[in-house]
Amino acid sequence: MTREALIKNLQEAMKTEESAVTIYVRHLSAIVSKSGLPEASISQIRSTFTTLIDANQKHKAFLQSLLKRVEGESIDVY
Repeated sequence: MTREALIKNLQEAMKTEESAVTIYVRHLSAIVSKSGLPEASISQIRSTFTTLIDANQKHKAFLQSLLKRVEGESIDVY
């Protein structure tokens, strides 16, 4: 894989993480406002979504640091 291809793939992965967070937030909002579930269930769901969002943000931060590292190197990765 060339350095340029790796950079492109890392950028795509970061976009995917951003999209996932947006989707999680929308689903959480819909569940809270429209589901009619008991508060205990909503609380559990909210906790799960919060965990997923946190994991996505950490993964995106990791990808950003990896991207900076790759952009700073001048060799191709195979």
